[in-house]
Amino acid sequence: MIASRSRLPDITRPDASTVLVTESPAHQRVAVEELLAELEHGPWPKGLISFSAFSSNDGEMVLTYTQWASGESGHEFVAGFTDAEPIEYRLYRSQVGPDRPVPGCTVILDVEFDGPDHQRQQRWVDTVFEAMAEEAEPAPGGISGHFHVSTDGTRVLPYAEWTDEQAHRDALERSDKGMVGSASGWERVRDFPGVKSGGFRRYSMLGSLSAAPAPSEVDEIRDSPTGWVADHVRAYLESDGENGHLYQGWPSLLLTTRGRKSGVLRRTALIYGQDGDRYLVVGSNAGSPRHPGWYLNLLASPDVAVQVGSDKFTARARTATAEEKRLLWKRMTSIFPLYDTYRDQTDRDIPLVILERIIGGTE
Repeated sequence: MIASRSRLPDITRPDASTVLVTESPAHQRVAVEELLAELEHGPWPKGLISFSAFSSNDGEMVLTYTQWASGESGHEFVAGFTDAEPIEYRLYRSQVGPDRPVPGCTVILDVEFDGPDHQRQQRWVDTVFEAMAEEAEPAPGGISGHFHVSTDGTRVLPYAEWTDEQAHRDALERSDKGMVGSASGWERVRDFPGVKSGGFRRYSMLGSLSAAPAPSEVDEIRDSPTGWVADHVRAYLESDGENGHLYQGWPSLLLTTRGRKSGVLRRTALIYGQDGDRYLVVGSNAGSPRHPGWYLNLLASPDVAVQVGSDKFTARARTATAEEKRLLWKRMTSIFPLYDTYRDQTDRDIPLVILERIIGGTE
């Protein structure tokens, strides 16, 4: 397990079985920040795989979001530093936009029902997804929505990422349903039977740590189904990068992502560039109107495995900002000029991805 700081938790990581959430008064912030510092350099309790803390934008509350491996649940650990009994959840459904920027605001909702009913929890979430599907366009500034159901059957916790607080305020103001959309389906959400209470708070990140298992030989890894890419990957692996690092004169690396739907590890070969100690890859998909599968996978699970020549390490992937892309695009086209051609033949905004090595993250 590799402990590292991250910009945000990987909500959809497949090895997370249980989520514990607490809300505490703002005076607990000091204790939470001290624990973040301890966990960054010290031992972790058994089963903990991520720890994230948020401060409410109104300054009143501190929220902790912890993910636990299958069969583990650290109620006593979490309660010990928050003075609050955590609520146990599991992730039910998620929706993530295709071009995921770093969120500037996280909105946490708390929906409580008048009694335990696991099927009712899921029906409520499904009703939200139906309402979102009715929208002609997604709300500007909305990035993702992750819907958790409590294991006692009484609550749903939607975890929504937005570009900033104002984007969320604007979405609420545009809606005449008291929701973040205008489609008629939101009335079914608002009037859903059995909802006892509901509310939300806007939060900003205090810090996030993850202990991500690097993809290893014990995991099933499936190589690209494209024949020539699979041959390239095989030659790369068999020679430990000696045969394959330079592919027809272009520098290439192996990237392993975790399937956003299957959880299976997927490996492909990509041309790369460098910006200092960062590696750069382009999601061109040969100018196709669709993003490549590996890019969609890393949007959902940004911790990836990388091999450059014989150097194997774990990295955190993120999409370059518009300004970063403007500065780095020429670097990539100087290596592979066809990227300009691919860009010109599609309406899709071709992403440039930055791979940042996780310190200590040797595969």
